[in-house]
Amino acid sequence: MSSSTTSLYNHISKPVTHMLPHYDVIVVGSGYGGGIAASRMARTGKRVALLERGRERWPGEYPEKFVDTVKDLHVSKNNRDYGNKLGMYHVYLGNEQDAVVANGLGGTSLINANVALEADENVWKMNLWPKEIKKSEIEEGYNRARHMLEPNPYPEDWPELPKLTILEEQATLMGYKDRFYRPPITVHFKRGVNNAGVYQKASTLTGNDATGVNDGSKNSTLMNYIPDAWNHGADIFCEVVVKRVKQNKNGKWVVYYEWLGDPRCKFSTDFENSQFFVTADMVFLAAGTLGTNEIMLRSRAYGLKTSKNLGKGFSGNGDILGFGFNTNRVCNGISMGCKDPQGFKKKVGPCITGVIDMRTPVDNVLDGFVIEEGVAPAAIGHIFKSLLTTSCAINGKKPLKLTFSDRAQKSWRRFLTPFTGIYGGVLNHTQTYLIMSHDDGSGEFEFKNDRLQMGFKGVGKTKQIDHLNKILEEATHVLNGTFIPDPIWTKIFKNSLVTVHPLGGCNIGKDAQSGVVNHKGQVFKGKEGTEVYEGLYICDGSIVPTSLGVNPFFTISALAERICEKAAEDHRWKIDYHEVTKPIDFEHPLIVHEIPVDMIEREGRYLETKKGGLLFSEVMKGYFSTEVIDLDYGEDVYQIAELQAMTADSTMAFLISIIAYDAETLVRIENHSAELFGTVTCRALSPDPLIITTGSFRLLVDDVTGVDNCKMMYDLDLLSSDGDKYKFEGYKIVSNTLFRKGWKQTTTLYVTVKKKETGQVVGLGLLRIGALDFATTLTSLKSTAPTFRGRLVNYAQFTNFFWGRMVAHYCPIFLPLKYPEDALPIKPFKKLSQTETYKVIAKDGVQSLLTRYKGNGKGIHHLKGPVLLVHGAAMTHEMWTTTLLEHTIVDVLLEDNYDVWLIDYRMSPINKASHEQHTVDSFRLDIAAGVDKICEVTHVEKIAIIAHCVGSIATFMGLLDGTIKGVGSLIVSQVGMHPTFALFNSVKARLGLIYIWKYILRQTFFDMRTSKKTDIFNRIINQMLRFVPVGHGQVCRGAECHRASFAYGLIWRHEHLSQQIHDHLGDVAAHVNVTTMTQLLSIGLKKKLVDAKGKNVYVIEKNVKENLNFPITFIHGDKNAVYSPESTKKSFEVLREINGPDLYKRWEIDNYGHLDTWWGKKSHEDIFFRVTDHLRDTASHYGYQPGHFQRLEKSAAAKIDNIIHVGSSRNNKGSD
Repeated sequence: MSSSTTSLYNHISKPVTHMLPHYDVIVVGSGYGGGIAASRMARTGKRVALLERGRERWPGEYPEKFVDTVKDLHVSKNNRDYGNKLGMYHVYLGNEQDAVVANGLGGTSLINANVALEADENVWKMNLWPKEIKKSEIEEGYNRARHMLEPNPYPEDWPELPKLTILEEQATLMGYKDRFYRPPITVHFKRGVNNAGVYQKASTLTGNDATGVNDGSKNSTLMNYIPDAWNHGADIFCEVVVKRVKQNKNGKWVVYYEWLGDPRCKFSTDFENSQFFVTADMVFLAAGTLGTNEIMLRSRAYGLKTSKNLGKGFSGNGDILGFGFNTNRVCNGISMGCKDPQGFKKKVGPCITGVIDMRTPVDNVLDGFVIEEGVAPAAIGHIFKSLLTTSCAINGKKPLKLTFSDRAQKSWRRFLTPFTGIYGGVLNHTQTYLIMSHDDGSGEFEFKNDRLQMGFKGVGKTKQIDHLNKILEEATHVLNGTFIPDPIWTKIFKNSLVTVHPLGGCNIGKDAQSGVVNHKGQVFKGKEGTEVYEGLYICDGSIVPTSLGVNPFFTISALAERICEKAAEDHRWKIDYHEVTKPIDFEHPLIVHEIPVDMIEREGRYLETKKGGLLFSEVMKGYFSTEVIDLDYGEDVYQIAELQAMTADSTMAFLISIIAYDAETLVRIENHSAELFGTVTCRALSPDPLIITTGSFRLLVDDVTGVDNCKMMYDLDLLSSDGDKYKFEGYKIVSNTLFRKGWKQTTTLYVTVKKKETGQVVGLGLLRIGALDFATTLTSLKSTAPTFRGRLVNYAQFTNFFWGRMVAHYCPIFLPLKYPEDALPIKPFKKLSQTETYKVIAKDGVQSLLTRYKGNGKGIHHLKGPVLLVHGAAMTHEMWTTTLLEHTIVDVLLEDNYDVWLIDYRMSPINKASHEQHTVDSFRLDIAAGVDKICEVTHVEKIAIIAHCVGSIATFMGLLDGTIKGVGSLIVSQVGMHPTFALFNSVKARLGLIYIWKYILRQTFFDMRTSKKTDIFNRIINQMLRFVPVGHGQVCRGAECHRASFAYGLIWRHEHLSQQIHDHLGDVAAHVNVTTMTQLLSIGLKKKLVDAKGKNVYVIEKNVKENLNFPITFIHGDKNAVYSPESTKKSFEVLREINGPDLYKRWEIDNYGHLDTWWGKKSHEDIFFRVTDHLRDTASHYGYQPGHFQRLEKSAAAKIDNIIHVGSSRNNKGSD
């Protein structure tokens, strides 16, 4: 970079991520044509976007040293690219014709030689120009360009420039003195505000024009047209390579582009196939002759109908390079580079300050040419010295008549050259020549293998080239120098030439048979005729149909000014040509267009962040189905959609970049949010990639719908090239599992796509990331912090957060336990309104509590039931009604108008008796008392019961021995008459842990509840219980969950629970006494219901036959880790064997465990209907039968009549 490496101006381009999806006008390129189009269209008041492939760099930021210059070099050959694609210096190596252009905001104007000469009148008289182009219009174009570019000759009163003096002397010695003059050049020689409102300094005469002038004096378009466009509301985007254009079905122009600054380019193949696009009503192509031809040729390959002349008629403008080597004059023709101008006795000056104009008078316009002096860049000074020294020996044209003194001086300079650097010896006596002349314009651009192919066969083998080189040879010999032609103008290089002024390929013409665009720059539509595309213009050097014989940028500017004027007239827009009245405020443009709120917020975050953010890219690929779209089937539907899409080869992929403007925000705020941008490729949605207009990415957000789960969430708004809008919703689930399964979780994305306007689901899919792509994602991670320390902090924050969360999920056993104090605040769901409570006394005097809820308001005559729900071990009746769940079985029953009763028997923590020792046998007494009370209150003979776990065991005990009467329908959950331990409980039972707890540790209760403030004994227990074995994917950090799992076995499958119910288990469950646990142990080991003494007094054939001869349904989770499915299967088989098959059903629920059958997130979809089906199908066996309430009403009325009658009789007797 420059010695200061500091810009003298504020940057005005926006990040590409801030580009709107649509503009009124898009301008491609920022050279003379592009800068003018952007400025003039912005001055119509329209919303304009300018797209430039290079970087935005202002004076103070241009390379001056060799190393920096090489880093900024980009070389394109017909088959591949070399170097930096964002480099400022772009060299095209073609077939016999090479070209040098610039990439950057300002285009080639950043490195040109500033000469603002008009094409001579004879050029405009050539038959190639359409007759609609009037002389007055071109003159007006020149004048407008002159006003903005402000060219002036090198001042007479400024320091003498040796190279300028020598060129004038050469003209005189050759007899061309009258052809010599100082041409107007776009360089400021006094400081002040220019006509565009930009402050410029006076030239320091460094001669660095060819690499970029850092003193702010060069009038490139960056100093006038481009800031003027910005000041009038244009959005400017750099590092954007436009690939092609097309017109969509709505008549809008679609501009496809790649963002070279996009970290997505790490995925090279996917990047090339995942182009962004932006739409516009009007497009101006001004990417330079080479860039515009490539865009147009690629567009034609993709279906844009154009003239067959596209790519033909290419000219190198007759450019010839030559050197007067080791002359007898000090030329001072090497730029100052990074040297301080104050250290030079004689200044170098701007690159070109003089011209020998040989254009008129000539008999043939094509014989005209100009000779100008030049400056060699100091950055390549040493290479330049070696190149000329070698070329002199091989191809140098030495003067024939030299005196001895001349030879001695030349030899002495050659001797000194190795010791004097680039500012002494032969280089200080070398004059650089630039000729602009004419060629036959027969060069051609082709498009092969998605690349521009440039060729100009025989361009360097013409008599004209020989003649012009002879003239340069003569000019050199008059100074006793050795003439060296262009080093590539040799047989070994096929006499190739290099041009800095490529022209043509999209030539202006009268119709499609003669040109590619019309006189207004509009692109002809097809191979014949004059029909044009509405809204597609070309306005750069590619439309010039002939070589000009002079520096072309001024003529290109005049044509661009005219094209913009015509375009505005055709659309009835008015260009405001008024001068700016005050300097541009680079903090506040004159015109600010309204932008969407989300874009304002995005720009605000971008400007405000000071610590720097993080940026990384990701590619995912998979399948997408538009046939399978029913989300009611849960996550399994995504696998089904994937399989269907595979059969149809319906693929989907995205290539995105994720940016967190502040890394600290990404890892610390609750939703860990970042923005993303990129493309989605899916033929089922669009033939072209869809762009992400807005997108958010949330990293490892806690998922309260699952236990210890988190999600990576992708929320994208998609736009197709035809204007269709979609909402892309994707998520990755990260849960507690084995580390090897973590790979699948973090690399699998569940995708739902909906229509943006209606929310209608369009399709579902699964995307995955491969190992190599994942590795590339890791390497794409980049910090945008301005300092090295800041970048380290960013990386550390992100790494600590991400891998910390990964370890938490895949190795949770070693992390700190989670206690109720760590849980998120409870967000209760709707609480039921309690109606009635009843206290009941069992035969042994123990009191229990009944809670009644009546159906939801359909009237008493429609009431169903009653149904009694019996909870499990250490639970309260809130097991069935907890507000921690969105859906409970009680909600479903009440909605169906059931009369619901809940019991808190002596094992319930809210029952005082729970603090005493009880056998399981005693529980049946509480249930019997409850049933009797319900029958008494409701006047029914029989009720239905739903019982879970220990509640099921106690209910079966009471039914079998006849203690419980009045039950006509039964649903039992997870255990029946033959309790059989699952593996862990079986092992635990055989180890006799309950006896250690009871007799060695002297404990009489075991409590599921705990806290951080518990006693030391329970703290030790809590730490030990983290190692209790559970199934794959069932490890968690919940201390209360560990305690429950130790007491009963794993009581649920974690994937079915919400975080809330898991973290607040202690709100519903509490302590259990060891007497109960001891009897449950005995029952489980004997695999049959036995009493506290171990006797089989219950499961006797007579009891089964007489007392269980009514409808019973068993519900069991197939993954139950408390009681194995055999517990209910055996009972089901025994009942069917004794009483026949008609009354009994059994449902084994896939992938459910124990308590999650009632507490699962989808239990209301997967299980509850089994309950309501049973109650409905068995309604004739229990509860409120038809006419029940009418009979009660009649009975009540009869009693009242009887009381009245008896009272009346007594009153009559009394009166006697």
